[in-house]
Amino acid sequence: MEFSLSSEQQALQENVRRLLATHPATRDMFTTDGPSSARELWGRLNDAGLSTLGLRLEELDLESTAIEQMLVAEEIGRAAAPSPFVGLAAATSILARSSRSEAGQLLEQVLDGRIVVAALPSAFGGTVAVKALGEGGDTTLHGEVLLVPGGAWADTILVAAEANGSPAIYAVDVTATGCVVQPTPSIDPGAGLAKLGLDSAAATPVLDTEAEDALQHATILAMLLTAAETTGVAHSALHLAADYARTRTQFGHPIGSFQAVKHKLSDMVVAVENARSACYGAAWKLHDNEADAAVYVHMAKAVAAESGPHVAADALQLHGGIGCTFEHDIHLYLRRAKTGQLLYGDANEHLDYLASAFLEDGETTR
Repeated sequence: MEFSLSSEQQALQENVRRLLATHPATRDMFTTDGPSSARELWGRLNDAGLSTLGLRLEELDLESTAIEQMLVAEEIGRAAAPSPFVGLAAATSILARSSRSEAGQLLEQVLDGRIVVAALPSAFGGTVAVKALGEGGDTTLHGEVLLVPGGAWADTILVAAEANGSPAIYAVDVTATGCVVQPTPSIDPGAGLAKLGLDSAAATPVLDTEAEDALQHATILAMLLTAAETTGVAHSALHLAADYARTRTQFGHPIGSFQAVKHKLSDMVVAVENARSACYGAAWKLHDNEADAAVYVHMAKAVAAESGPHVAADALQLHGGIGCTFEHDIHLYLRRAKTGQLLYGDANEHLDYLASAFLEDGETTR
């Protein structure tokens, strides 16, 4: 199988990397200007066309796939940049499956730069904790979602709710009466985590039939993009450590010449490449709509969730005392790696799932 990137995909990588390199949003997240800086960065990325990834726009003759989305997520991880990209990609995958006019209107708003993210149930048998009452334009939502990645910056949140005994998906404007979005303190403010409370909040129906399938697909996509972002984080942490090992001297020699440091860096290279290979393989499977694509995504998430934090922690250790200071950037990558490790399931959860799938009959519905 050919796994090389096309010239268009390589150009996408380079353009996103260049945009992220010129924006100080990562460190801004620790200041009072953090939220506005994050929205400004997303505005620039949206202007570059990232909101259209994963959508088929006939009038533009454009079709992008999970591969392009994965490449963008990896670049966001390389910069440890604040971005609602994962939650927004999950939301657009849901909206694209709906034939309702309300979904089309939301997609137009996304393309105009508004931030719409999906609040997904747990990837491992999580129950829908929100109830929908009423019908059509009179629907109200009741309940709460404890963790919404990107929710702190969202204009609209897609919420899965139980309606007449089955799941349906609704759009909630964050300024609506009865809707409370509370930013969640975390080690990584760049994740934009938030808690969503709904008390008779007005909601717009987006998808009722096939809502469960749409949620499963959106969750699989969110897993893949989170794994890719965590891999990008590990890649940058590795390069920071390698550069430091070349320039930091001890006993008159660069510390990179010491055997213990060489071995640690070698292990970090292997970990990063394993995670990247797993993510690329899963993205290709998802692109081709293979029956076992979900299994490969679970594998990628397990590998990235295990490798990312270990590589970032080892990189910090190789920096010695300066690595423990706020002024050095390495802690930004460790923060993002730890967040990516836990979002949408940690390594143990995914490995347990894979073991169960393979021991039973090798098939999965997730």
